[in-house]
Amino acid sequence: MYELTEHQNERSEDQGDLIKLLHARGQRVTPQRLVILRELRRRGQHATAEEIHRAVHDELPGTSIPTVYATLELLVELGLVRRIDTGSAAFYDAGVEPHQHAVCRRCGRVQDVDGRLKAGALLRAADEAGFHSEAAELIISGLCAECAAKEAA
Repeated sequence: MYELTEHQNERSEDQGDLIKLLHARGQRVTPQRLVILRELRRRGQHATAEEIHRAVHDELPGTSIPTVYATLELLVELGLVRRIDTGSAAFYDAGVEPHQHAVCRRCGRVQDVDGRLKAGALLRAADEAGFHSEAAELIISGLCAECAAKEAA
């Protein structure tokens, strides 16, 4: 069992939402959960589980990749993180406010696209087809500015 260090306790203040949700569910607040959420929020961009694993390795060297995946899925379930499936990789995003994503088909970069998706008609059509829809997310595929510039050259 891990104990939170004084340093980790100080930094957990900005993760009060996670702590409250875990306590409400009767789940433990672990250093891995705190550090992984903090890392996602710190970077301010989308990351794969492998990138998060590398980023938290120095602080929590015993953390395994399965622990990172399980923690990320828990954070998604709690509504603190979004999972974006791009077809080639899954990215995690600490930005849970409504927005969409553009994915570069060449380099795999994922960028936020501000704006709400008005998907009511699509969700109703899915429901009418017998699918029990929960949400819709638009992923725009194409080339990022850097890859488009390389292709034009």
